[in-house]
Amino acid sequence: MSASRGVICGADQVIVVNGSQQGVDLAARVLLDAGEEVWMEDPGYPGARAALSAAGAVAAPVPVDDEGMCVAEGERIAPRARMAYVSPSHQFPLGATMSASRRLELLRWAARAGAWILEDDYDSEFRYSSRPLASLQGMDQDGRVVYIGTFSKTLAPALRLGYLIVPPGFAEAFRAVRAACDRHSPVLDQAVLADFMAEGHFARHLRRMRNLYAERQAVLVNGIQRSLGERLAVRTTEAGMHLVGWLEDGVDDAAVSARLLEAGIDAPALSRYARKRPGRGGLLLGWAGFAPEALEEAVGRMAAVLS
Repeated sequence: MSASRGVICGADQVIVVNGSQQGVDLAARVLLDAGEEVWMEDPGYPGARAALSAAGAVAAPVPVDDEGMCVAEGERIAPRARMAYVSPSHQFPLGATMSASRRLELLRWAARAGAWILEDDYDSEFRYSSRPLASLQGMDQDGRVVYIGTFSKTLAPALRLGYLIVPPGFAEAFRAVRAACDRHSPVLDQAVLADFMAEGHFARHLRRMRNLYAERQAVLVNGIQRSLGERLAVRTTEAGMHLVGWLEDGVDDAAVSARLLEAGIDAPALSRYARKRPGRGGLLLGWAGFAPEALEEAVGRMAAVLS
């Protein structure tokens, strides 16, 4: 983590969990009292919102722009919030990367308010135009950031393994609550993954997948720009495994998503992830799990529906 993400930690600060959602739940149970508010990106990841709500927290939707979560808006909307949940490397679902100035602003707020930051490092491993950006945790001078990572995107969703990196002095509290939930994650899976990483296979796998996913993204973007024109506006994203296709003004993204599903294409509506309906409709388009031929064929079916 230190070499690849700029994280500052020792091994005793790492808590293994069953995926990022359990990590969010665990952090809320350790660090928050019931009824306390948490800034949530809007639009944002509904799984994190559900986990926080289940732990008794109250989600306060905070808008996101091209630089990430709007800290000033968070202070206006929920001035007494005790935590912020953010995905700064590749915001879900819009794909923004949090700027350095916005990261510093968020860290200053946490230190000033005595609040916590949950950094979900979603899709950080898959950057196509540059090296992965250093983590928010690595910039933290006050011990206010809990870092969340997972192997569901890098290896397989069925591998229910993730991890927290907690501030110094909090590891025992996290371990105690973790043990009360379900003792530990599967030991055999952890042992196999540890060998996979120690023998260098994981790093090689990431390099291979970056190249493969970049090629597949290019096929999808070029196909949409060629076949759909202004009906679905897309541009290449620098990170992640999905992008947002923007519909024309006034088009209902939920209705389009339903029609596409009837045609065999699962393209969720952007409005599905927002508490406050976006001003413009969009579709989430993933490419990572599909061969170029399948992506080209899917673009043809999308064009037929959108016409």
